[in-house]
Amino acid sequence: MFTPNIQGQDIDKNGLEAKIDALVSKQVNDSTPGLVVGVVHKGELIFSKGYGLANLSYGIPNDSKMVYNIGSVSKQFLGYAFAMLHLKGDLSIDDPVNKHLENWPEFKHTVTLRHLLSHTSGYREAYTMSSLAGRIIGVDRLSREECLEVVRRQPELEFIPGSRYTYNSTAWVILAEVLEKVTGVSADVWVENNILQPLDMNDTQIESYVGEVILNTAESYTFNEDEGYVNQESNRAIFGAAEVYTSIHDLVKWINNYRTAEVGGKAVNELFLDPFILNDGINSEYALGIRVDAYRGLKRYRHTGGHEAFSSQLSYFPDQDLGIVTISNYGGRGRIATANIADLLLADYMAVEDDKEHPQIKIEKEKLEQFAGLYVMSTFNRTLDLTVSGDTLTIGGRTKLIPTSQNTFRIDGWGGKIRIDDLANGKKQLTAESAAKNIYNKVEKWTPSEADLRIFEGDYWSDELETNYHLIVKDKKLTIQHRWLGEISLESVANDFFKTDWGYNVKFNRTAEGEISGLSVYSGRTLNVVFHRKEK
Repeated sequence: MFTPNIQGQDIDKNGLEAKIDALVSKQVNDSTPGLVVGVVHKGELIFSKGYGLANLSYGIPNDSKMVYNIGSVSKQFLGYAFAMLHLKGDLSIDDPVNKHLENWPEFKHTVTLRHLLSHTSGYREAYTMSSLAGRIIGVDRLSREECLEVVRRQPELEFIPGSRYTYNSTAWVILAEVLEKVTGVSADVWVENNILQPLDMNDTQIESYVGEVILNTAESYTFNEDEGYVNQESNRAIFGAAEVYTSIHDLVKWINNYRTAEVGGKAVNELFLDPFILNDGINSEYALGIRVDAYRGLKRYRHTGGHEAFSSQLSYFPDQDLGIVTISNYGGRGRIATANIADLLLADYMAVEDDKEHPQIKIEKEKLEQFAGLYVMSTFNRTLDLTVSGDTLTIGGRTKLIPTSQNTFRIDGWGGKIRIDDLANGKKQLTAESAAKNIYNKVEKWTPSEADLRIFEGDYWSDELETNYHLIVKDKKLTIQHRWLGEISLESVANDFFKTDWGYNVKFNRTAEGEISGLSVYSGRTLNVVFHRKEK
């Protein structure tokens, strides 16, 4: 990949504050929750500013010296710890998980620490599983032991380890447990002593239990029309996957360690930033807790995070020695992409790259409409809904697909690729490539009658989750009823296949004789959670 060599050149900082102010003002103001922004260049913090309020009750404004929960951006610190321990010889990241955890379940295929670190393990996603069982996200508490129990109850791996990248926070809870077994101290204490303190990240605190007092922190909020602003409380404190509270100023110190290797050293940095290569040879673009990719032709290290109503993004462009951090306490509304700020600072270099590497092709609207429709990935029962907005093909009406030929597209904003082919049977097939190659087939919308839906009624029990779903037809829709989850309407997609606005897909299973034997639930991070149909 072509990367302009502009290291050492100055970044044009003229008018930077006004430009960022203009971006932010579209989403937040002085009376709403907001965000903080930091930009570091050549080790120097060249911009930091808070927008909106950190606390609505007392009218306290956001400030770059306040601390915020950075969600999954926290994973970098534990990933770096494992790189340090690997090179010290205390463990190998290629060790089987079972080597370090007693009575840990053994599956058909070996899962290593490297698989955990790279989201390629095949383990269940604990947060999804707890939700399927009836736990209310953001309300019911979830402990480390409950996360570990999800894997202990897992009947089989979701896929062969290393064969695909599927983001998984359970793995990082397990990693924290492994670090404690190896070092004799808890993961949060080890990270504080060996990474945070040596870097003088004195504002940074790792939440060790729910309700712990975090000094100088902002509150986080969502908004809905019925209730207005709602303060989102933390319902878990499980270090590994998240739980780091930090400030813009401390994150600048962490970003600078990418370039100086002051803590760890060069060899640790190289291991930490080495992306996992999948079994089929495809680069997953994910290293040890950090993504290593390219944005508009420029090499980038990045991660995003979300916890409660906090959302965070960290990006560093090593060849330009430019780092950008945004942290919002306003759910999705205050999210300003680091890429938008990079566009402001690196536009001159990126424009050349776009012309060379991403030619834009014009496709007639009539042909785009032929591409539009619902596509289902048969292997994992995931869906892609392509729609036409104006003269642009989109995913779900939000993410633009930029044509690179008459049947190929790049996914705007993150560089994935899509190809749509006509098959011999007249159907369309979609191939999506990023960290893996996934095949989707276009399906015709199935519109079942009420009588068609009634054959699915009944009770469905999951041994794995120890929970029951009661299915009935209500208001001409197939509906899941659950004691804690309430009612979830199912929208028909294809024969025996439904989707929900809850973010999950449901596939009904049949016997060889065609009788319904149960159902399986699928989401982006969890596959084939089986519920068996009870005898009537």
